Parts: sequence; structure tokens; C-alpha cells
Amino acid sequence: MSTESVSFKKLLKKTDDVYESVVVTSKRAKQILQDRLVKQMISENEEEMDANIFSEPKREIVDFSKEKKVTSIALEEFLGGKVDWTKSEETVE
Repeated sequence: MSTESVSFKKLLKKTDDVYESVVVTSKRAKQILQDRLVKQMISENEEEMDANIFSEPKREIVDFSKEKKVTSIALEEFLGGKVDWTKSEETVE
């Protein structure tokens, strides 16, 4: 998979702070990764339920190079306006 660069201007169209863009995108990428892992665990559990209890569990080798990177997905969603976030009002004293 090829890597594409993203200009700061595109990030600044969504928010005035580049660091905020990075934080929002990284948190979304973590959510996507967590969803993938949960789906994988569910499918493994369903296979175990279907199989005999005493049979050897089968470990499926997942080729992650075929799947799109979570950071790329998160960045596309962010730039496409599909990610909603709120800024917490924290005061530093």
C-alpha cells in the first residue's frame, strides 16, 4: 500500500490546531483497531462454539497487509467530515 502525504492546509480546514487534528485522528484510529480486534475475537469464539469442545482450537493467520491501515481510514474519515468530536473545557491552574 502506498503512502500519501497530507498537507497541513487540509488539516487546518477542519480545525485551527494541527495537534488537535492529530489527536482526533489517532483516537479514531484506535477505535477502528479495537473494532477490528473485537470482530476477530467474536468470529473466533463462534468457530469454537461450532466446533467440538475437545477439539484443538484453530488459529487463523490474519494477513494485515491486505487490510487498509487504520490511520489511513481515520484520516480519510476526518478529512471527509465523518468524525465528530467535542473539545473538553479543561482549565490549567
